[in-house]
Amino acid sequence: MSPATGNDAALELIQPFADSASSVVETMLGSTCTLGEIEPVSSGHRMYEVTSVIGMSGQMTGALSFSITADGAKAVLERMTGIEAEEVDSDVRDAVGEMANMIAGFGKRHMESYGLNIGLPQVIVGEDYTVYSPRWAKHYWIRITTEFCECTLDVGFDPPSD
Repeated sequence: MSPATGNDAALELIQPFADSASSVVETMLGSTCTLGEIEPVSSGHRMYEVTSVIGMSGQMTGALSFSITADGAKAVLERMTGIEAEEVDSDVRDAVGEMANMIAGFGKRHMESYGLNIGLPQVIVGEDYTVYSPRWAKHYWIRITTEFCECTLDVGFDPPSD
């Protein structure tokens, strides 16, 4: 379980995805995984060269992004399939998209009361880009450290009004 700052009810929305990220990295990639603190997003967060974004809808709307270095993305493919890649090709993009898909899928299972549906992962590759998403009412990111790279998880929701 990752450390969380404060006792904000919004962290209850984010924690399942943080726990899911840790589980997916450890199980699918055979790597230790250390999660940083869950931090609110104010003016942006760290994006690496390869980012997969997945939209979520249901009783609330939101998005999840998993961002990783290019070398880390190639290592994900190798650890998942045994295939070595020289560049960030379609296989590498598919592997990073699948990582985001598994993190979102496992995380949503712990939020059944919201009836979440997840979209298809979209993968962005580059060194200078911005992922625009609506200014979610509850928006957080987490630094993830593995044996082979650094990556980040960003989760934002517009929870239903009580």
